Amino acid sequence: MLNCMPISLSKVLLFIISGISLAACSGNRIPVSDHSDGKIFYNEDRTAEVGKSLFDVIKWKLWGDAEPWPEFVDDNWKPNFTQPLMPGEGMVTFINHATELVQFERLTVLTDPIFSERASPFSWIGPKRHRSPGASIEALPKVDVVIISHNHYDHMDLDSLVAINKKDHPTFIVPLGNKKYLEDKGIKNVVELDWWQNYSSKDGSIITLTPMQHWSTRGLFDRFEALWGGYVIESSDLKVLFAGDTAYNRQFKEVQEKMGPMDLSILPIGAYEPRWFMKNQHMNPAEAVQAHLDLKSKLSVGMHFGTFQLTDEGIDDPVMDLAKELAAEKLDPKEFIAQKNGQTIFFNNVKSDNQ
Repeated sequence: MLNCMPISLSKVLLFIISGISLAACSGNRIPVSDHSDGKIFYNEDRTAEVGKSLFDVIKWKLWGDAEPWPEFVDDNWKPNFTQPLMPGEGMVTFINHATELVQFERLTVLTDPIFSERASPFSWIGPKRHRSPGASIEALPKVDVVIISHNHYDHMDLDSLVAINKKDHPTFIVPLGNKKYLEDKGIKNVVELDWWQNYSSKDGSIITLTPMQHWSTRGLFDRFEALWGGYVIESSDLKVLFAGDTAYNRQFKEVQEKMGPMDLSILPIGAYEPRWFMKNQHMNPAEAVQAHLDLKSKLSVGMHFGTFQLTDEGIDDPVMDLAKELAAEKLDPKEFIAQKNGQTIFFNNVKSDNQ
């Protein structure tokens, strides 16, 4: 491991600077609820430790066993943004990481946009992309709504949000405590939601923030002071879940019980090793398959893999592990697909096949 020491130390430095190992103490007031004491937010399962200590970060980064990734992989597919859609039909295009373009008959939604070279507060250090985006911001069709799951740098990339705002002026939806980051960049059309609150778009679509198991921090002293979550998008007689970053827990059954089976679930399958560090904040492919089953999802697609090396597994491990888990559960591999960057997949309504 001695030959890896400089890289490991730079990663430790990034974790320290970006505040991931320091406790929140800014004193901002937030609504008191069953998942907030007025100062910080909590997960539904408060026994699950998330946001590891500085000691744990150092232990992992200095003595971990990270698989080497290729410097760059060029295997993007050509997206299809122009296929006409009827009621009950949708398309999902994997851009990269947790960025998916979801198109409905009258609504286009972009999730956790990141088009920057690094997932970092700095241009000179931090996780660097190993694949280019599946499409540029300029090549995207007009975006109506941007949904942001939480404020970690690989999910709330402010440079990308500013560029999308300049191009399309969409509505931005964020969990409680995150609006200020966008407004500080001149983005005005921002809606903040608490868990189970929803936003109704002009075309009648409903977007609901749902609980997920994760955490938040943006600076040195704001740990857990902004909320995190996933989203259920109801549009054109379709239900789509975007899970953002999450560990596996009871929230997927809860979402299904409250909102019904999903026509499409967008689930993270990467950034899961080592399990002692990641289990309470990131799912592995086996847990993602279980989430797919909990949601009674007609189709699931994987995301949060293959772009930024955030954890120890190899660049192709999430895709291979997903295939193994689907086979172990005797599930059709067409039920849960790990998309290529730029790949567009058509989906339709659960009811249309059950009637």
